[in-house]
Amino acid sequence: MEENRKQEEISYYTLGEHDGSSIPETLKEMPNEKLIKSFYLIENTPEDTQKRVLQDILKCAENSDFGKKLGFAKIATADEYRKKVPISDYTYVETVLDKLKAGDADILFNGPPASFIATSGSTGIPKLIPESKNGELIKGLVSQIRAILLLMLAPEVMAPGKKVLAIANPSEYGKTEGGIPIGSASGQAAKDMPIEMLKKMVLPVELMLAKDLSNEATDYLTIRYALAEKHLAGVVCSNIAHFNILLKKMNTLVEDLLADIEAGQINSKITLNEDLREKLNSKLTPNPQRAEELRNIFMANKTLDVASIWPEFTVVSCWMSSSAAKIVADIKKNLPPTVKFLEWGYGASEGKFNIPDVPQDPAGLLALFGYFFEFLPVGSENNETVLAHELKQGEYYELIVTSYSGLYRYNMKDIIRVSGFNNQAPRIVFISKASEYLEIDELKLMIYQIDEYIKKVSDQKNEEIRFYQILLDKEQKTLVFILEPYANNFPGDLFREGLEKTLRTENSAYEKLRSSNQLNALEVIVMPDGYRDSLFTRSIMPGKNVNQTKLKTIVKEYPEEGSMAYWAKEGE
Repeated sequence: MEENRKQEEISYYTLGEHDGSSIPETLKEMPNEKLIKSFYLIENTPEDTQKRVLQDILKCAENSDFGKKLGFAKIATADEYRKKVPISDYTYVETVLDKLKAGDADILFNGPPASFIATSGSTGIPKLIPESKNGELIKGLVSQIRAILLLMLAPEVMAPGKKVLAIANPSEYGKTEGGIPIGSASGQAAKDMPIEMLKKMVLPVELMLAKDLSNEATDYLTIRYALAEKHLAGVVCSNIAHFNILLKKMNTLVEDLLADIEAGQINSKITLNEDLREKLNSKLTPNPQRAEELRNIFMANKTLDVASIWPEFTVVSCWMSSSAAKIVADIKKNLPPTVKFLEWGYGASEGKFNIPDVPQDPAGLLALFGYFFEFLPVGSENNETVLAHELKQGEYYELIVTSYSGLYRYNMKDIIRVSGFNNQAPRIVFISKASEYLEIDELKLMIYQIDEYIKKVSDQKNEEIRFYQILLDKEQKTLVFILEPYANNFPGDLFREGLEKTLRTENSAYEKLRSSNQLNALEVIVMPDGYRDSLFTRSIMPGKNVNQTKLKTIVKEYPEEGSMAYWAKEGE
């Protein structure tokens, strides 16, 4: 009886059955308190919720060319859907991309595209992901719930007078030939923030929405506004490496920054279009008191450190999983120990897939109301997926999504891990791209396995690694670990020996190749302090910035020989 009552309550509050609206449309009409209550009700019934979400997605696409071709109107169950629709990738979207960009309606979903999201291009080839009206609503709802929960976890941010620095990409890059907006995922997230949060932003809206700004101008202006605000309470961004680099730039540009704050201006060396410069300058006022305060801090400490310049700084929201975990560990060393880290949330241009709700935890609850999820167990020899209510704690899966925006059984080629459950709700964390592995003969090393090996040796040797990459030198038949450690006197030879022993002990395929001399002993190249940050600067693609840049863990080329600090090889 209680379970039936709960199901009826979920249907009424969230699934749109009472008035014919779609699930996203129903949720969007809810005030914040009701939305959060509904979210947690949804999370506790994953099987029923996912069944209803799938039917709603199919209904919102049944009159499209794709929906008619596959008979969406007649599909009644998840099993029927999985039998009728094959697992897919971006290929089928490409075949109709020209029609979508022109604004043609009823192609992948009912109606025309509302917008496109440009991928960050981590594979080197940026893609355009179409977005339906309902798809936009879902992304906005996930961002809204994330922001509400963030404020619940860090209520001090909302205290009067406190400000937040949001580092995002432009919400709109341009338009297609059909006049449809093209934006970025993080830019859309910033735009979808609740009004209460937008009022707390330290950057003016003109700067947050500005297009065609160089990275140098954007970075300088971001630092200039943040530094002028003494009551900065936290930072919100996807890639915390960007904030880390901004802090370093701040200390190299002190003279110009303090002069601008003192005079209430923007340095003439910064290239801006005159209209934007005029708008920004019109709202600036001289602040000689703040400039003098910062100047005294710099003279006393020889640096502008976070604790001194922003004494109320308490919160960071950013990516905390996968390779970002090491960047978080790095920046924590430069922040007060009282600062709380909150996961930004796992997502991509294709969607926003989880909602974090626990401090210092990179995992989050599945956004069950927004997508139909399937999970392909890593190592599976067939394409048989499991559903959200069938997940097992600690297991690794490839994520398959069906969205309101025309992605049907779309393989994200991401590996996620189920970190646990909140009642019945799965908590997932992004681990790596499925393509991130090294393979030689029968040896296949996934990124998360390499992470575990490095962490184990780091713990054994009590030596932290700031950043690493790995390459397979097929000619020399050896694995090469490229490490940037924290310590200047890092014991490269001992660390190399520890890695070699760990792999031989814990990986039977590696031991077999070593014993048969098909693979030589691994090598370690030690890189100097600053190597990772220099890669970010060099890896930025045209029109992108650090916030949109992901560094490769598996590489094909050695670092420049002159940039190496030490090369540890067996017997040398």
